[in-house]
Amino acid sequence: MSFIDTAAERISGRAKQRGRALSRRDIFIWAAAILFLNQLFGVVKEMPAASLEVLVSDLLAVGIFQYLAWYAVFRLLGSSDLAPAAKWRDFLIIAALCLFVFLPSSRMIWVAASGIAIYLFLTDTGDPKLRGAGIVLAALSVQELWGPLSFNLVADHVLRAEAAVIGTMLEVAQPGTVWQDNAIRGPNGHGVVIIAGCSSFHNLSLALLCWVTISRLRCQTWQVRDFLIGSAIGTTMILLNLVRICLMAWNTDLYHYWHEGIGSEIFAIGASLTILLMSLYGSRPAGRLT
Repeated sequence: MSFIDTAAERISGRAKQRGRALSRRDIFIWAAAILFLNQLFGVVKEMPAASLEVLVSDLLAVGIFQYLAWYAVFRLLGSSDLAPAAKWRDFLIIAALCLFVFLPSSRMIWVAASGIAIYLFLTDTGDPKLRGAGIVLAALSVQELWGPLSFNLVADHVLRAEAAVIGTMLEVAQPGTVWQDNAIRGPNGHGVVIIAGCSSFHNLSLALLCWVTISRLRCQTWQVRDFLIGSAIGTTMILLNLVRICLMAWNTDLYHYWHEGIGSEIFAIGASLTILLMSLYGSRPAGRLT
């Protein structure tokens, strides 16, 4: 009987291993790994012709909030329920979506990521961590692809409105400031042209990515407080950028300082820390209902 019991335990253990190998969450982990590695590959593909310093700089250019988002995706997937077994439908659909990364455009990574996130929502099994991973993956796709595409559709109107707001603010402090379309000129002759890359809305999707990542890592259940904090973070990011553009439009020296000098680094670090601290504060467990 002991031999039979031992054999039964071995068979049971192998069955569990097979079940784990075909776990639904493992399929999503492998898919996320494929997307992440392809993003890094897109950064380092010029490695033979680039120095180590350039390579490190390019990898850092991906952005700390993006790396944090990828960490959240893997953390949430890894801590999700191991029990649900994968179906052939899961494997075939996720494999088909991952094939998008072989297309020549680097944007296909985010098309595949969007498809996987949507599939996670459509096949929700009630696992909050799996759902949270899908939300962060969707936020990554918005920050990298859908946000910029949507902004480009309304960029002309947004830039004009932004120039009007900044021009009005400067006119109070510098009478004689004028603006037309997306161009602003002060009474001293110095002027700036607001383009998409300098817009106050340029970093908005990155700030919201930080908020989504931190909030989903800490709690996978949405509350009204989350959306209030998200709105506050978005407003703060826009206001910080507006102030920076106002300073750049003040005179030539301030333009060089805040646009390409040490001021640009101070702004990037200060804005990132502000958004991170707001996200951490807003998602703290003490501020949630239990």
